[in-house]
Amino acid sequence: MYYSRQGQGPPVVLVHGLSGSSLWWRRNVPVLAREFTVYTVDLVGFGQSGRQPVLPLKGSAALLANWLETLGLSKARLIGHSLGGQTALHLAARGAERLEGLVLVAASALASGRWWRMAALLPQAGLAGAADFLPTLAFDAARAGPLNLYRATREILRDDPKELLTALRLPTLLIWGERDVLIPGAMGRQMQQAIAGSRLVVIPGAGHNVMYDRAAAFNAAVLPFLRHPQAPGPGPAPEAP
Repeated sequence: MYYSRQGQGPPVVLVHGLSGSSLWWRRNVPVLAREFTVYTVDLVGFGQSGRQPVLPLKGSAALLANWLETLGLSKARLIGHSLGGQTALHLAARGAERLEGLVLVAASALASGRWWRMAALLPQAGLAGAADFLPTLAFDAARAGPLNLYRATREILRDDPKELLTALRLPTLLIWGERDVLIPGAMGRQMQQAIAGSRLVVIPGAGHNVMYDRAAAFNAAVLPFLRHPQAPGPGPAPEAP
């Protein structure tokens, strides 16, 4: 599993979403790395960990847990986007003792329906976001390949982590884009209700890839939480789209 490291300070781990890679965080890492040691990973089957079959969600979570242990990382802040957020939930369920806080960014945990319907929404989700992100989206989708995208989408929809949400006891911040058509804001509100003590921030004008679409607003929302996971700081108003 490919990963990179930048900065100094408490560890922050960034996990990308469906068809993604570490490239999706390029507007966030330089800012976060001023205060934290930032690790970006490419999940197996994606990015520079491509050319191999994707792992089941629980398999990815197990690999990440072993990776945290191997590197000796403790009190890590974990940020997962979309599929990465759903994977992060499984990681928190099996290795919460190594985590200090959890940020779920448009997490796909409550997605449902047919795989081809979600696949059909991917181009629409891209068009709802920043236009200059489309080349990265196309590049990473090509690196993953159609078979891995199919397998990962099926994993998302087969999984039912509702019990993980209600059992979660980590400080948790939820961040959603106002214009997310792939994982709509209603799912963020449902997750906020299910996760005790969690806080939802909706960023105006952002699509599914909220950390890229509105990077400054995303960074401003997430930094106070990363500094003090037990007490989320002020951010954009938590209003529903």
